Amino acid sequence: MSDLTLVSLNIGRGQTRHWRGKTVETAIEKHPVFGEVALTEAGLAGDEQKDTKNHGGPDKAVLAIPAGNYARFGVFWHWGALGENLTLPDALNETVVRLGDRLRVGDALLEVTQPRSPCWKLDELGSAFTGRKGFLQRYAASGRVGIYLRVLEAAPLRVGQPLEHLPGEQAAPTIHDLFLAKHAGGRTPEQREIIEQALSHPALSQAWRDELTRLLSQT
Repeated sequence: MSDLTLVSLNIGRGQTRHWRGKTVETAIEKHPVFGEVALTEAGLAGDEQKDTKNHGGPDKAVLAIPAGNYARFGVFWHWGALGENLTLPDALNETVVRLGDRLRVGDALLEVTQPRSPCWKLDELGSAFTGRKGFLQRYAASGRVGIYLRVLEAAPLRVGQPLEHLPGEQAAPTIHDLFLAKHAGGRTPEQREIIEQALSHPALSQAWRDELTRLLSQT
């Protein structure tokens, strides 16, 4: 029996924000919910995605972030403020979790597909939370960006459920190392090796498979 449990379960609804001189529809900010929430292959019931080109879909149905990232980035407001659906124990952080690993949460089973690709909307939100500009640069440079998951077995979720980390059988990079290799442009042999290892893994999301393939073709 695992001694790890789900810290928080978070969903978000669309909001109108006025950022960078334009009106933006976004559901990036999530809020904790209590009680049982249905999980399907599309994600959590009641959770909205406004930018469906870059968020959501089967390969990115659920975003998870370790609880320790809040202290790391100086965000002290509420779980879900960084945009995650699942707030994980910090023992399951990006330096530990690898591409293709699986998480058993209650009766649900999820598979790690890629790191989060943080965007300018997170920069606006994070900078507002911390009162400091340049949030996105600090966030990306850390490699502690969050973990996307696909749903292999759907089941209702609730806060406090047992959570089990099931390492994959195939060699794979950590989410931390994979993000930093891509973020750096795959310039060094070590970075290219990480990217090639990710491309050989069947769990990799199609979006990152396409991006990493293009990146290698340019280096």
